[in-house]
Amino acid sequence: MAIPSTDFYDEAAISAITHSVSEKVDAAALGAIGWDEVARSLTECFPRSVCALLNFNTAENKLNFEATDNIEPAFVKSYAEHFAPLNPWTPIWRSVPSGTVLVAEESCPTSMFFKTEFYNDWMRPQKNNEGAVGVKIDGGRDLIHLSLHYPLAVAGTYDFAAAEVLRRIRGSLLRSINVGRLLQVQTEAAVARSALVERGSCAAFVVDGERRVRLANEQAEKLFSSGLVVRQRYGVACLSDPDADRCLRDGVWALSRRLPVLLSRLHLCVDGRNWQVSLASLPAVVSGGPTSLVLADSLVLVLVKNLDARSRDGVEWPALATKYGLTPAEMVFCKRLSSGASLAEVAQALGISKETARNRVKSIFHKTGTHRQGELVALLAAFG
Repeated sequence: MAIPSTDFYDEAAISAITHSVSEKVDAAALGAIGWDEVARSLTECFPRSVCALLNFNTAENKLNFEATDNIEPAFVKSYAEHFAPLNPWTPIWRSVPSGTVLVAEESCPTSMFFKTEFYNDWMRPQKNNEGAVGVKIDGGRDLIHLSLHYPLAVAGTYDFAAAEVLRRIRGSLLRSINVGRLLQVQTEAAVARSALVERGSCAAFVVDGERRVRLANEQAEKLFSSGLVVRQRYGVACLSDPDADRCLRDGVWALSRRLPVLLSRLHLCVDGRNWQVSLASLPAVVSGGPTSLVLADSLVLVLVKNLDARSRDGVEWPALATKYGLTPAEMVFCKRLSSGASLAEVAQALGISKETARNRVKSIFHKTGTHRQGELVALLAAFG
């Protein structure tokens, strides 16, 4: 579209800008374009401006996502690495309801922050960006807002028009966020199901960084009900042993943030029985389209195994081999599956390819009359 005159933004100009930017928002929400194109659509209509669409994780005090236009890459990099937590407007954005549009000179002028490191070391070197208008899109765990900065010399012309455009597109932006959250939940559920499908021989469940249970297999549900080793409190998984529970909390927190963990395998004794609790981070959910703006949960797989039950394999394994005609290699394969390992983990442990592993388990299915890994693991449990 043609750039409107910077001398005056009438209703026709504001409507045209709104329509143009809304189209970009819809396209970005579908993944057809990047969110930086949304930022560019605004700067093109307000010459000499810079635009930023940000997702700031207030809990961890870090930037999750940024899409910008007319900001030099070095400043974008320094903002993400250092200045984002220092932004003095963040507390203001956190305090207002979602959908709020603020004009800097009316609500929180830049002059309020002249003595801050953020202004002197980040804003001031960029020059001519002290006028601003912004909209808070959402503010749950992650603060999402869109802001447009420009020289104070044009604030008298830009303030009203830019604020009006943001008011008119905020509904489209919020719908994109809601769609992103829905897609994120669905994707995370698929990742959790995939993690549990091959773990039929032990209690297995998936939690987020706060230990909220996302999905659990039948064995885990039984353990939760018994409260013997692990239980749920208001949807949060807790171990019955206080020391082990603290280790679980710290381990899940670290793994959910892709940080090194001191203990990924815990041992505890409950009522004379020995148990092992293992933790593993699940693959990160790849974001795109509307999910780019949404803070994704990093999920953690928790396995709870009765070590005493695993040790009772005695002469039953040879009986299994005899009954079904399993080869020594297939027996080794079965033992690893019965211990709770996934097909990929068995392949890695045995030094064989995934294709070889799939062919071997197909042979075992044929000999044992099973059709799925869950059926096979249930059969093995009768011998292990």
